[in-house]
Amino acid sequence: MERRVVSWLTFCVMASVALGSSLLCAVTGLHTFALRFESASDAAMERGESVLALLRDGSQMLEISEQYDMMQLHQLRLELPANVTAASVEYAENYMDRTFTITIPGIGSTYFYDFPMVGSPDKIVDVYYEPRETSGCIILEMDGIYELSTIADNRYIYLDFPAPRERYDYLVVVDAGHGGKDVGAYKKETAEKDLDLEILLKMKEIFETDGENIGVYYTRTDDSNPSLQARAALANDLGADLFLSIHNNSTASGRMSGIHGTEVMYLVSDATGGSKDFAQKILDHLLKELGSESKGLVAGDEIYIIRTAQMPVALAEIGFMTNAEELALLSSEDYQQKAAQAMVDAIYESLGIE
Repeated sequence: MERRVVSWLTFCVMASVALGSSLLCAVTGLHTFALRFESASDAAMERGESVLALLRDGSQMLEISEQYDMMQLHQLRLELPANVTAASVEYAENYMDRTFTITIPGIGSTYFYDFPMVGSPDKIVDVYYEPRETSGCIILEMDGIYELSTIADNRYIYLDFPAPRERYDYLVVVDAGHGGKDVGAYKKETAEKDLDLEILLKMKEIFETDGENIGVYYTRTDDSNPSLQARAALANDLGADLFLSIHNNSTASGRMSGIHGTEVMYLVSDATGGSKDFAQKILDHLLKELGSESKGLVAGDEIYIIRTAQMPVALAEIGFMTNAEELALLSSEDYQQKAAQAMVDAIYESLGIE
């Protein structure tokens, strides 16, 4: 009797392994991720742990096989708890950190055991979980710059990560100078970092409403201060067509003076002439729109983000904060809007978009 039981158990185990193996072959390239993490007082994230052992579970593989057609079309699949709708899931991208954050209401630390993430780890460096007060965040760390594409039904969210060139006709990076503790020039309780950002955000609004098929990426859209290396790396890794940095000027002494006007820096050593041509277009449009005095084109080869850029690059100094009249203009919404529109128009002209 005992031998029969052992034989029967051996048969069951072998059958299960065979079933799991056949299903695994049928779903080539699929992996299951699960994350294990510990709660900490500082809510620190902990690196996830892959649980490929789940692939040995025949019933789990059967469920995957039923989704075979969909999983052939998409890279990852997230399952939603019964009380969560796809509309309540939020997505955020951080191209500087190469991360996507997916926020799902009501999930806790057991989510990945109850609802394993299924798919291919291609392009993904790691997966993290970060708790929130009423939700949980899944953070995907990528090996490069990608877009996030999602399709959802009542039970699942399918995710894909197309390269930007697959989605857009042109790629542009816009940088707001300074940020965080680096305020840049500071006059009359006005920080350059804030003026730079306000102009960038107005450009962002224009790009988002114009409807042109341009992928525009921003080094910052808040009061952060990415390193110069990270700013240049965004443009270079992206393979951008154009790279524009927004700044405002100051006299060498930092004292208020009558000096005023607009200048644009460029890469003189760019043998193609692309940087100079782009800078000239930026300058021309700013002068026309703002009516400011031209301070001309200026060599910027000593500036890190200019000399390391691998595409046409320009650094616009919109005006002098050390000139009282110009500072007042730079602080006005109308003037900022005009500067933003001028630089958007210059970018369109440089790309050959009418």
